[in-house]
Amino acid sequence: MKNIVIFMLISFVLFACGKTDNSKVLATIDDEKITINEFNKELDKIPINMKMMVATQSGKKNYLEKIIMKKLLLREASKENIEKDSEFQERLKEIKEQLIIESLLKKKINVDAQISEADLKQYYEKNKETFKRDREINTRHILLNTEDEARQIKEKILKGEDFAELARRYSIDPSAKTNGGEIGYHPKGTLLPEYEAAAFKLKKVGQVSDIVKTKFGYHIIKLEGIRPPSYVPFEEVKDFIKQKIAQEKQTQALEKYITNLKSTAKITINEDLLKEEAQKTPDKQEKGEGIEKKEKTPQTETKK
Repeated sequence: MKNIVIFMLISFVLFACGKTDNSKVLATIDDEKITINEFNKELDKIPINMKMMVATQSGKKNYLEKIIMKKLLLREASKENIEKDSEFQERLKEIKEQLIIESLLKKKINVDAQISEADLKQYYEKNKETFKRDREINTRHILLNTEDEARQIKEKILKGEDFAELARRYSIDPSAKTNGGEIGYHPKGTLLPEYEAAAFKLKKVGQVSDIVKTKFGYHIIKLEGIRPPSYVPFEEVKDFIKQKIAQEKQTQALEKYITNLKSTAKITINEDLLKEEAQKTPDKQEKGEGIEKKEKTPQTETKK
């Protein structure tokens, strides 16, 4: 609340302090003028969370440059008669239709935004399994360039030398200098496959793995902690649940509205013609242009 008040005061000083002649010309592009009034109207369009970006003189100057660039581009578009292009007109029609539909739904679909704490907790309990955390482990590692180096460090560990201190001194992982090689808690599926396979085989806290090779080098891994499967606390997911319920209410209201529209309209579908259209082979496939796309499945890795 305090930050909001401060921001309002700053805005008042920057935008309202003193009497400004809104008819004054701030910039010209040939014979076209940009007045203070027009400039301020453009500033008003900026989202509230970005207002501070134009609070300084340099920020205003940069924004003015964007307005000038927009006007230059619009001028060139006018010379090229872009608005008369059939492609432009078709796209404009699509955008207009979408805006009309959005405005209609905003007007007609009124969803009660009031969601009580009891509603949130009830949703949480009903869908609790979706908020379940898998078993997680916390590990510490020492990363080395060669297997021989790894063997030498492993011997030091077996002799009782401190693992974290060895990580700070010898690990080629830059973060090890500050965290002693600790990477924090992770569930399965979020670490490098070779590292993860070895780490999850460790059963007791303090246990150290054999030497593990990954694309980054040779690791020695120590198990630092284990978190059994658990549920994410309600407070951590409360906002998510609130958004989820609001979305569900919105969807239900939309479905009800569409159903009502359909019930009052006479709709007929030529199923035979539709079937014929569905059986047609697309032209691109007839020409042998249909190429199967190979999708890449992203992998989550913690690079250490």
